[in-house]
Amino acid sequence: MNNNNMSVSIVVQRFRECKLLIDELDYVTVGGGGENCCGILAYISFASSTTKVQIEQAAQTLLNLPILTTGLWGDGESSTKSILSLAAEVESSCSLVIVPQANLISKVKQMGKSIQYHGQINKEDGEQLYNYFNECIKGILLEEQCRINLQDLPEWYTKRKAHLQQNNNKQTHPSIPPNQLFKDETKYSEWNEDGFPTKDVEGNAISKSQMKKLKKIYDAHVKRHLKWKVDHPNGNEEDGALNEEQTKENVPKEVPQWDDSSLDTSFCYFVAGSFGKRQGLELSSDMGPFVHSFQV
Repeated sequence: MNNNNMSVSIVVQRFRECKLLIDELDYVTVGGGGENCCGILAYISFASSTTKVQIEQAAQTLLNLPILTTGLWGDGESSTKSILSLAAEVESSCSLVIVPQANLISKVKQMGKSIQYHGQINKEDGEQLYNYFNECIKGILLEEQCRINLQDLPEWYTKRKAHLQQNNNKQTHPSIPPNQLFKDETKYSEWNEDGFPTKDVEGNAISKSQMKKLKKIYDAHVKRHLKWKVDHPNGNEEDGALNEEQTKENVPKEVPQWDDSSLDTSFCYFVAGSFGKRQGLELSSDMGPFVHSFQV
C-alpha cells in the first residue's frame, strides 16, 4: 500500500467463520453458526504520525462500515449492514476480529523491486496505540450493548473512561506545567525532578527509543506552554484542565481495569490478535466482495 498521507490503515475481510492464533498458543474460532452468522476480519496498521484522535475515529468508522450481509451479496434479499446495526438484531450473530499488520504502511518503489517501511510507527508506540484502538472498539460495543438492552453502563467502565478522558485532556492542554506533562500513573511509576518519566508502570526503565520520543513531546509542550503564558499573563497554569482537588474528587486513584466479561459474545464476539507475535489464520467466506480498505 502506497499512501504518504495515511495515519491509520485498515483492510477488512468479510467472513462466515474465522480461526485466529492467540499468543502463539491456542486458536480462537468465531462464527460458523450458519446463514445468520457473519463477521469482519480487520487488519490494522499505524503510521508514525498517528494520534489518539485518529484511533478513535478509526474505531468508530470500522464499527459503522455498512459492508456485512448474512445472505449472499446481491441476492436481492440481504441489505448491507454495519457491525453495530447487525449486533442489535436478535436473529443474527456477528463477530469482529482485529489483526495487527504493520506492513500495511509501506511504499513500493522501482516497479515492485523495493518496499520501504519508513512511515511505520515504532513497535513500542504501535503496541500502545493498538491496545488503545481495541479498547475504543470494546467501549463502543459495550455502550451500544447496554443501550440496546436498556442497561446502565458498568460503574468500573464510567470511572475508567472518565479517568482516561481527563488524563488525555490534561496532557494536551498548553496550560499544564511541563513537570506535570507525564504524571500518568497508568503508564509510569517513577519520574525525575523535572517530572520526566524514568520507569514504566511495571518498573522497567524507559527505553532509549521511547525516551527520545518523550523528549520530543516534552520540548514541543514547553514551547506551547511558554506561548500560553505569554498569551495569558494572569492565567492559572491549571486553566482548561481539572485542578488537583477536582481530580481527586472525580477520578479514582486506581484506574479500574477493563472487564472483558461485561461484553456479551452473543451481542458481538470480539477477538483481538496478539501484537508482535507469530500469527496463524484460517477463514471461510461465501459472500463477496470480500475486501474493503480505508485510511483515517
